Amino acid sequence: MKLSFENLGALDKGEIELADFTIVCGENNTGKTYVTYALYCLLKTWKRLINLHLSKEFEELRRSGVVRIDAQEKIVNEWSVISQSVLERFHNALPEMLASKSDLFKSTKLDFLIKIDDRWKKDKYSRELRSGKDRLLVTILKQENSSIVEIAAPKPNEGMNSPISSLEEFIEEALVDMILSGSMPNVFMVSTERTGATTFRNELNLAKNRIIDLLTQTHKDGGGDLTPGMVFETIYRRKDYAMPVDDNVRFTNALPSAESELSPLLKEEPSLLDQFTQIVGGHYSTNKDGVTYFQPKGAKVKLGLGEASSAVRSLLIVWYWLKYQAIKGDLLMVDEPELNLHPENQRKMARFIAALVNAGVKVFITTHSDTIIREINTLIMLSRNLPHFEKIRIEHGYGKNEQLTHDKVVLYVTGEAKFAVEGVKNKRTLKTLLKVTPDEKLGIDVKSFDKTIFDMGRMQDDLRYGGE
Repeated sequence: MKLSFENLGALDKGEIELADFTIVCGENNTGKTYVTYALYCLLKTWKRLINLHLSKEFEELRRSGVVRIDAQEKIVNEWSVISQSVLERFHNALPEMLASKSDLFKSTKLDFLIKIDDRWKKDKYSRELRSGKDRLLVTILKQENSSIVEIAAPKPNEGMNSPISSLEEFIEEALVDMILSGSMPNVFMVSTERTGATTFRNELNLAKNRIIDLLTQTHKDGGGDLTPGMVFETIYRRKDYAMPVDDNVRFTNALPSAESELSPLLKEEPSLLDQFTQIVGGHYSTNKDGVTYFQPKGAKVKLGLGEASSAVRSLLIVWYWLKYQAIKGDLLMVDEPELNLHPENQRKMARFIAALVNAGVKVFITTHSDTIIREINTLIMLSRNLPHFEKIRIEHGYGKNEQLTHDKVVLYVTGEAKFAVEGVKNKRTLKTLLKVTPDEKLGIDVKSFDKTIFDMGRMQDDLRYGGE
């Protein structure tokens, strides 16, 4: 997947292609957040924005209860047209998604390339939707080595209360899921505002409940057309926060209880939770009443989130994603994983991210941390099969699942480069993302970090020895 853009925030032009482990670095106010948030919003909403133009097929389904669709002909062959339509709808919705003014994106241009392979044809696919009373509403079935999808839904005279039109969105999303299952990952974002979302989750829940109680009582007392649902939807339709922040707030307001089922990833890779526990320094738990506690390792006391450290609050969202939601093939996006962490824990975070990547999770991070980059360099260098490396790994406690081959990592740094511009004779210098490919022997070279560290060292040398 590759996102190309023009005039996106502080960046004039650029592109970013997702790898197994994608890193974005740069100074403050150079455009990292806009690219990260735009990419997240695009991945999060892409399937919902698609219109497959299946009106004839839905009419046939409504009339006969069964319809057959050639997904290759109807979707894959028309993918470029479908994608362009999605991008237009996404561009119109982007200001609201980022809680920004619409005029900031007037000149923004976006292109999103998704390579669709033929894996979807080979696999059998089936999906169904049932009502709350377990009544079958629709079934979708595709056989192995076929592009033909058969959709069936009870006709109205067969006891189906919901019209086909209410099922159209589900059917279209299912068809897109089927085709993009190996091409577009499910995405989960951990924003830099995660500490606030965690700290004030109880207050946010309390405010929400009070609003609902007030509106419910108003409706009972004769509020006419003013229903709780209508007003509540109106209040929350107004976006005060960008989508990643809003999604984090919603996630922390519905944390799974301790009795919830473990994530598919953790069932296969249970050591990941142990590894993350070393960073957190304890365990979280949420009871049936929705109250979350943190218990430091080796202690009997349970702390409320307001009593715990900022690091504990910062790591909560990743913990609950890992324990209850993570699936191989997912994309985890973390804005500044070093937030509130001591350098030693930043090193552990880098090693945990490497373990996630090796377990089959794609990871995208933005970072200002030289410590994290240097640790990633170590992990890349450790992946080389040299005789003395095994002794070093054992001596320093590195697991095999923490090694990173250089071909899994791609780094983008905000900077400047010359581009040919239409109508302009000479190339122009534009703000962009510079791609850095890791070296197998030396890892990643981030010149902005190196320059800062060199300047600090030179300053200290001047202070120490300048008078001699």
